[in-house]
Amino acid sequence: MRSMGADVLEMTRRRHGDLVVVSLAGEVDVDNVSEVRKCLDEAVAEHGPRLVVDLTGLSFIDTTGLGVLVRVLATLRDRDGTMALVAPPGQVLRRLRRTNLAPLFPIYDTLPQALA
Repeated sequence: MRSMGADVLEMTRRRHGDLVVVSLAGEVDVDNVSEVRKCLDEAVAEHGPRLVVDLTGLSFIDTTGLGVLVRVLATLRDRDGTMALVAPPGQVLRRLRRTNLAPLFPIYDTLPQALA
């Protein structure tokens, strides 16, 4: 976690069966995207190719953050893995749809739906 005024990014990682859940809260932008990339890469390396990224707590994600999600998805697919997103209606889901990235991912409104 790092603090830059209002742009606080919090990342948590936990196992749920054979899945790993990475939760992001705050804002993801060019200033902290390398930390997000590292967290996601470590989650895949340590816990395997089934990942759920919970974006419920995000208030903002820029194109660099979206690019990291796409890159991690490509890496997982190369390993016969999967990545789902939790993105309830709001700014982050709108950005995924506007950039035409939403069809790439299974997207759920809630974490329990993604884990079911």
